[in-house]
Amino acid sequence: MKRQFARRIATALGAGLLMAGQAWAGSIIWTPPSACTSLNCDATVLHANVTTSSTNPGGSVEPFVLQVHSSPQYCLRLDVFNQSARMQVVIVAPDGTVWRNFGRSAADPRPLVVVPRGVQGWYTVQISLLGGSTPTPGVHYNADFAYGRYTSLSNPNCANPTPPLAAGAE
Repeated sequence: MKRQFARRIATALGAGLLMAGQAWAGSIIWTPPSACTSLNCDATVLHANVTTSSTNPGGSVEPFVLQVHSSPQYCLRLDVFNQSARMQVVIVAPDGTVWRNFGRSAADPRPLVVVPRGVQGWYTVQISLLGGSTPTPGVHYNADFAYGRYTSLSNPNCANPTPPLAAGAE
């Protein structure tokens, strides 16, 4: 009897330890808004993997896609600070407004999108290769980016908002 009880305790402890080590992930990311003022402070840093098919003609690029949350009282900042190839970022708001960026300047090709104020909800983000194709099929490309929401439009993280490419429904 004692042996069966000991086995049950050991099994329960083992299952508990396995569950404690599991990580959960999904396609929606929420980060709390911040009032900090250094660039990308308190942002959630993520890694994107953009892949290309080695069997489909032209490489068939599979973009990195996720949803991030924002609200009308905050700006949203998505900053690709490291990339292994020329990338572009496209963000679509819940109302259909679209922002796109494929470089800050000719000298700095890293994408940065700043949405000054939007609508409440989930914004679809796509990070892909600039132009959507690759001369080298079967390759993995990487991008590291920071996603942040900031509480004041006078915050340096909200400066120089990206003009929308297309306006959503009014």
